[in-house]
Amino acid sequence: MEVIAQIYPDRIVVSHGERQTALSPSTPFTTRRLLVGNFSPAEQCLKQGLNELGCIGLFKRPRLVIQPMAMCEGGLSEIEERCLMELCLSAGARDVRIQVE
Repeated sequence: MEVIAQIYPDRIVVSHGERQTALSPSTPFTTRRLLVGNFSPAEQCLKQGLNELGCIGLFKRPRLVIQPMAMCEGGLSEIEERCLMELCLSAGARDVRIQVE
């Protein structure tokens, strides 16, 4: 199962096939300098989106394509890539691919 997660400032849109959900955290995860500057609120938001779509469970762990949709001009640093990878894995993904457009 492949799921797409688009990361915007303080908003995550998760989609699988025809189904899609958009979530905003109770505490902001974006800072002035980083799209994901506060890890825990972003992780909770992504987990909630995956749960709402029924993509994670006892034996379900999706492949996740993560797309940063802002603050990535000139590409991502190694630290930003690592943060996005860790975010997806800790939210329940079994495999992660970062796609910068």
